[in-house]
Amino acid sequence: MELTGIGVVVFLALLFAGSLSSVLRSIAFRNRAAGRAEVIRAQRERAGKGRRAGKRGRRG
Repeated sequence: MELTGIGVVVFLALLFAGSLSSVLRSIAFRNRAAGRAEVIRAQRERAGKGRRAGKRGRRG
């Protein structure tokens, strides 16, 4: 049986499909986490303009 270039690529894709899938999931998770962190940072920055956000600015 003779394997062509396309056959080799398909074979390798099937061979590494599981590990490739987990790598892509990991990258997607990191991207979502970075996006959430950016949104939280922006909200805190906006809330802190008029007064200090959080407990650091409170006395008592």
